[in-house]
Amino acid sequence: MDDACLVDGTPDAMLPTDDRGLAYGDGIFRTLRVESGAIVAWQAHMSRLTYDCDALELDRPDPRTLRADAARLFVDGGSGVLKIVITRGSGGRGYAPPDRGSRRIVSRHALPPHAGDTPAPLELERADLVLGEQPRLGGVKHLNRLEQVLARAECARRGLADAYLCTADGSIVATTMRNLLFRDETGRWLTPRLSRAGVAGATRARLMHALQIAGTPVIETEIGMDDMAGVHAVIACNSVGGVVAVTRMGDLQPRDSTSAAADCRRLIETDEKPVPLTGDSTGE
Repeated sequence: MDDACLVDGTPDAMLPTDDRGLAYGDGIFRTLRVESGAIVAWQAHMSRLTYDCDALELDRPDPRTLRADAARLFVDGGSGVLKIVITRGSGGRGYAPPDRGSRRIVSRHALPPHAGDTPAPLELERADLVLGEQPRLGGVKHLNRLEQVLARAECARRGLADAYLCTADGSIVATTMRNLLFRDETGRWLTPRLSRAGVAGATRARLMHALQIAGTPVIETEIGMDDMAGVHAVIACNSVGGVVAVTRMGDLQPRDSTSAAADCRRLIETDEKPVPLTGDSTGE
């Protein structure tokens, strides 16, 4: 059972043509992994979803309703990808938003091939595409993802599995679909500050929390390639693919990425237990 969808709880409903998410990208989304009928990192995703809705002044959906939608889509207890899209709902022509409101679109999709395997290491080149900066939207996973669409198309043309993206001043932000973390020769963990561009992912948040508990807090800072000379490990992460070692980033070949990625995978495995979609657990 893949590619099933609920729109405001209605199966296979068509999206109205005046939906503001379609017309203007006026909304947010989250992509979650489901394993054997249990959602991975539910609380972390709900925390980010709440933050993103508030940033766009969207009505927050009830997490219990979202979880009920997910349970309907994964009634077979299977595994896959759960995508949650929250738009501002329907509105007339023009940018001015209507009164606060929201529409929820919850869908199920197949996991990528080899999703259960240890992720293959990445070798990253810099994308030609330059990320724009908008501090009001920094870190928010909004629906305006045209930059990432174009960057993924660039990867396909260049034969790259992924690439890293920078702003005009050369600050590293993320890959086309993953957050980045770096460990230097002193053992410090660093991650790009996302106050001007980029998406603050749930897996990034989980890793930052887990590393903090382990006594190695992550520093959010501006990072350019000129700052990478002392970096010994680079990892990339997202919610579906997990934590991936980056064994080359431009001319940099960090020697400890594979072991650092393995350590980080172990850390987040114990950070938050998957939430069953059926049974007595509320997941709240």
